Amino acid sequence: MPDYEPTWESLDAHEVPEWFRDAKLGIFVHWGLYSVPAWAPPDADIGGEDASPYAEWYPYYMYEDGSPTREYHRETYGEDLEYLDFADDFTAENWDPDRWADFFADVGAGYVVLTAEHHDGYPLWDSHYARHTAATSGPERDLVGDLCEAVRARDLRFAASYHANFNYYQPGFEGRFGHPDFAAGHPFDDDAGPGPEYVDFMNAKHRELIRKYRPDLLWFDVPKADSDHLEAKELVADYYNAADEWGKEVAVNDRASTDSIGGPLAEDESDDAIHGDFETPEYYTYDEIRDDPWEATRGIGHSFGYNQIEGEDDHLAPVELVHSFIDVVSKNGNLLLNVGPRADGAIPEIQRERLAALGDWLSVNGPAIFGTRPWAVSEDSDGDVQVRYTWRDGDLFAVALDWPGDSLELSVPSHVSLADAPDAALLTADGDEEVSATLRDDALVVSLPERPDHDHAYAVRLSDVANPRQE
Repeated sequence: MPDYEPTWESLDAHEVPEWFRDAKLGIFVHWGLYSVPAWAPPDADIGGEDASPYAEWYPYYMYEDGSPTREYHRETYGEDLEYLDFADDFTAENWDPDRWADFFADVGAGYVVLTAEHHDGYPLWDSHYARHTAATSGPERDLVGDLCEAVRARDLRFAASYHANFNYYQPGFEGRFGHPDFAAGHPFDDDAGPGPEYVDFMNAKHRELIRKYRPDLLWFDVPKADSDHLEAKELVADYYNAADEWGKEVAVNDRASTDSIGGPLAEDESDDAIHGDFETPEYYTYDEIRDDPWEATRGIGHSFGYNQIEGEDDHLAPVELVHSFIDVVSKNGNLLLNVGPRADGAIPEIQRERLAALGDWLSVNGPAIFGTRPWAVSEDSDGDVQVRYTWRDGDLFAVALDWPGDSLELSVPSHVSLADAPDAALLTADGDEEVSATLRDDALVVSLPERPDHDHAYAVRLSDVANPRQE
């Protein structure tokens, strides 16, 4: 078995497990004390001086004089209520982990990632290293352990994300940046962050989390590339080595190595600066196929945590969600789609509706998504509608983002040699419906029947089509 060392050269030898590449859809869950106020100002920019659109950043901005969140907090809760006081209303009284797990499995997710501890320093498990946790206050239960058990009972993978590397609030200490070994400042500032005592404290909790739940992913959030100071490489090496002992195939995201969590690489970075098994751009996707697997991370709305002021127009419409997902998969990515439950554990209905719509589409068109790999090209716009391509086990899937009408014109012959037109079938709720395909000049034209009884996008299977990327 490999014996990983805490160097990028050693860690980069780790291979992405096939289960991660096959899964395509993960569910992210942001849930914590911030789910009680559940508020972020509208039209704010992430990383701004005085506001954030992310409701889970409430404990940062509630202590920022002059910020909209600070003003909202004073008007709603008064001057004296501290962030930790929200634990009284973080009840999880309507939470049923089995119901969550059933729903996520029905949608088609392959893995679930719960925020075990966000930047607010409040663990959702029974930690030996923290006095204020979900097991000692609020719901008084091990939320991580309960969901882990329910998810794995449905044969889904489970991870507990860890964001404590740059906490902006530490329960038990006064105000923001209360811990004595944490330099005050915005988490993205170069001169802010933890000292060595805090790093030891942070990593002790993380190692405990890994030891207790044996996560299938190490999904952690480091908002700047400071892996030496945070001893992140040591932690990743220990995780890889432990996974080998467990006989478990695992993966680690890239956030110990790059600043680029919100979009493309910074000007002074290159692909060589990315370490880890997969990239995790946030509210951002790529225009081209990526050689290495990646994971688009986003909420259904603007926030990750539940934001009570977000309405219908703040959430992806079902067609937007389906199209975005197809596009991500065609470019060698997964989608880690976030839900933000209320403090009582209920997933807001608008989020459930969006997830259910995605699940309905996948119940028909899942073969064009799950287990697929990128093809020669990801997109085709030669016909009247936009098309995305995926490929699996010799079959090419052309997914039209609108109903093409009587026929679908594809540029397949421009990318691979075809002696004859391949057998073709339209995916429908009643199974594959055979259709005819004809080679015409430089195009492959697929004749189509009446529009099938599902919405948003339509997949055609083309049998025995080569994939240049698999040669």
